[in-house]
Formats: sequence, C-alpha cells, structure tokens
Amino acid sequence: MIKKVLCVDDDTISLTISQLLLKRTGFAVEVNTVIDGSEAIEYFEDLFANNPDPQGNAPELILLDINMPVMNGWEFLQEYTPRFLDKLPNTHIVILSSTIDPEDFALAKQFPVVKQFISKPLSIENLEELKSNPVIEPYFS
Repeated sequence: MIKKVLCVDDDTISLTISQLLLKRTGFAVEVNTVIDGSEAIEYFEDLFANNPDPQGNAPELILLDINMPVMNGWEFLQEYTPRFLDKLPNTHIVILSSTIDPEDFALAKQFPVVKQFISKPLSIENLEELKSNPVIEPYFS
C-alpha cells in the first residue's frame, strides 16, 4: 500500500472521486489534494521548509492532471523536475488526464519521473493497472 498520494487537479469532483477511491480500495493510506500546479509546488516548498524529514514525509505518488488553469501539469513538471526530482527519488508521477492528444502522450515520455499515463476518471481498473507498473508494484507485494 502507498502511504501518501498527492492529487493535483482543478476539477473538485475528480479530486473527490480520486480521494475516495484511493482510500476505499486500500491503494493509499493518506491522500492530499491541491487544485493546480502552483499549489503543488507550494506543497513541496512547505514540505522542505517545515519538515525535519521531507523525503520520508513526501508522497510516493503524484496523480497529475495536465489541463489546469494558473499552472498546468506540464508547467508543474518543468518546475518540479529541477527543484525536487533529485531530492525526492521515491516520489513518482502518474498523469491522470482526459486528454486524447497524441502530443500529450509524447510529451509525457520526455519526463522520466512520469511513470504512467492513465485516463480520467480514476477507476478501480486504472488502479489495478497501476499496481502492475514495475515502479508501483513493490508497494503492493
């Protein structure tokens, strides 16, 4: 089981569904939510500013939407990667989006921290598929 997940999405209904599903299926113990990439960056800034063990208290998984106002998922990845990637080697990102644009799928592959791309809304099937990802699977064995 994953200890902590951070969901980044501007759709409050999607956030609620994800939060309930992640907890009720036993996929995650704790689920935190923010509504855009800038809030997610603030989340990590606070983690490092106010926590004696930021690495130990960081989420193992970020579910990231890409189409959001203020700071979208791509902008988040561009800022997160140089600032936090090396400091948080056990934090993995999965894009959770309704996009069908092939360019988005290609762009996701340019970010090594992105381990998978799954379609909204989050579902039990998505979570089962995610559990078979080689990076996520060890949390469930």
